[in-house]
This record gives sequence, C-alpha cells and structure tokens, in this order.
Amino acid sequence: MIQKKTLVILIIITLVLILSYATYLLMTNKKTNVCQNLNCPKDTLYVGSVNSDKYYVCDCRYSKIIKPENLICFSSDKEATDKGYTKVDC
Repeated sequence: MIQKKTLVILIIITLVLILSYATYLLMTNKKTNVCQNLNCPKDTLYVGSVNSDKYYVCDCRYSKIIKPENLICFSSDKEATDKGYTKVDC
C-alpha cells in the first residue's frame, strides 16, 4: 500500500504538471490571438517582413510596425530559419 507521504507527493506533482500545462495553453493561445490580429493564419507564432531577414514573436513591438502588405507569417522557428530569417528577441 502507498504511504500517505508518497501519495501527497504524487498529488502535488500531478497538480504542478496540470498547472504548467494550463499555463502553456494560455500563453500559446495568447500568442496565437495576437498573430491572428495581424491577419495571420491560426497556427502562426512568428512574423517577419518580406523586406527584411528578421522575424519576431507576434506581440513584439517590431511586429506591429510591419506594413500589412509586407507581412509574412511563420508557424515555427524552423519555417522562418529555413526561409533565411533570423530571430530577434524583443
């Protein structure tokens, strides 16, 4: 039979994992909504300009000054770097 102390530890670990996952989902959803506000597809996490070789997270201050006609949307770091873009941290 599992001791009370072990059971408490397992419950705490489970709660931490659930809260971590919930936080991850909230943060991912927040970034996705910001990207969609820039008129990018739902799976977009990053944006760049066709006139530059830099890309940013959607809520970066630099993302907000890209003209809509120059905006390019990326769903992953790999997609952006494969197209020759370099990530800029904001």
